[in-house]
Amino acid sequence: MNFPEPGRDSKLADGGIILKTGRLKFRRSTIFLGGLLLLIGATQFLVGITGDQPQRAWQAYLVNFMFFTGISSGAILFVAILNMTHARWGRPLKRLAEGLGAFLPVSFLLFWVLYAGREEIFPWIKEPVPGKEAWLHAGFLFARNGAGLFLLTVISLVLIYFSVREDRRRTTAIEAAGRPAFEFLDERGEKNWRAQMILSPILGISYAVVLSLLAFDLIMSLDPHWHSTLFGAYYFIGSFYTALAALIILSALLRKQPGFLNLIQPGHFHDLGKMLLGFCLITGDFFYSQFLVIWYGNLPEETRYVILRVRQNPWEPLAWAVLGLCFALPFIGLLSRKIKLKPPALAVLSAVILVGMWLERFLLIAPSLWKGQDFFLGRPEISITAGFLGLLTLSFVLFFRMFSPLPFSDPLFRKSLEEAGKISDPGIKHG
Repeated sequence: MNFPEPGRDSKLADGGIILKTGRLKFRRSTIFLGGLLLLIGATQFLVGITGDQPQRAWQAYLVNFMFFTGISSGAILFVAILNMTHARWGRPLKRLAEGLGAFLPVSFLLFWVLYAGREEIFPWIKEPVPGKEAWLHAGFLFARNGAGLFLLTVISLVLIYFSVREDRRRTTAIEAAGRPAFEFLDERGEKNWRAQMILSPILGISYAVVLSLLAFDLIMSLDPHWHSTLFGAYYFIGSFYTALAALIILSALLRKQPGFLNLIQPGHFHDLGKMLLGFCLITGDFFYSQFLVIWYGNLPEETRYVILRVRQNPWEPLAWAVLGLCFALPFIGLLSRKIKLKPPALAVLSAVILVGMWLERFLLIAPSLWKGQDFFLGRPEISITAGFLGLLTLSFVLFFRMFSPLPFSDPLFRKSLEEAGKISDPGIKHG
């Protein structure tokens, strides 16, 4: 992994901390790696859809679309939760989460690529389901999901805009006139902050609605005779789970880099680790709640969906791997306080979770499409996944080339530093 080089040396000293107003400057090798991964993935996808097994390429594309869209939207939800709860502890992580959210516009564009492969992906196009023709109509499906993704993307971008807007204005004033890094918000700053407070709950509701719709239409409809009212919640909770894991990995990689030095502490990882454990339990609980109802009801149209994935080859070994990587290993590891306080160890555990959740998305989608005796998990799947990862990397790098790594105009960021003793202000009394 190549770390960013230091940004512009614009230092803002407030008591015991030095902040940089410059952008993070990533090494060319990082950008080259992201571009290379994108090229590999795009090439493999094009070769796949024009080859002998186009369904395999579209299947891998859909898996990665659902996985990376979940990470990006879940990261923005993290920002909204910080705002809604007025949480101070996570303020140094806010901009990192916004950087992951920069992938959402890319995700919106990637969604429309699926339209070209609709006949390979959705079995009900060739074999309409009686009574569901109106809802399971390709044009209507893409219209409603596209509208939902567009709404979520716009709300997310506007939320990020009001977050970075004041930072850019202050950065300009700081470098021109040498003003202090922290000062009380003026009228314009108050408006930006109030806008974030208004948008955050709207984003939270939109997140739940839109991701539920994506889960129903792009995953559950692949097996149109099976349905679950809990499936949407299971998907958006799992997406937030993956977003927390991705945020932990980024925090561990960047915590010692200029712009974040001395700001991301072991306590932040401990708090993120507790959240990760909580959503590990919630995701597992939603899975068990869904499984228990299906098992107890014992209806053929419901049990067939589960039995195919957990009791029949070639999917049974993969189901056990998902159970271990997503729930068992993280649960045992996150019970340890030492692991949660050690960034490298917590990052490795988070990587295990991401691998497990990718396999879980694969297990939800692939059995509905692939009817062979053996499932394929090889070069095409890895290459297309690498392409999506390259796109995420490039969007993240572009975001931090444009905006400051720290939300120093956020009033709760200032308070978090005051409470940690990082800055001192004669006008503020410390208890």
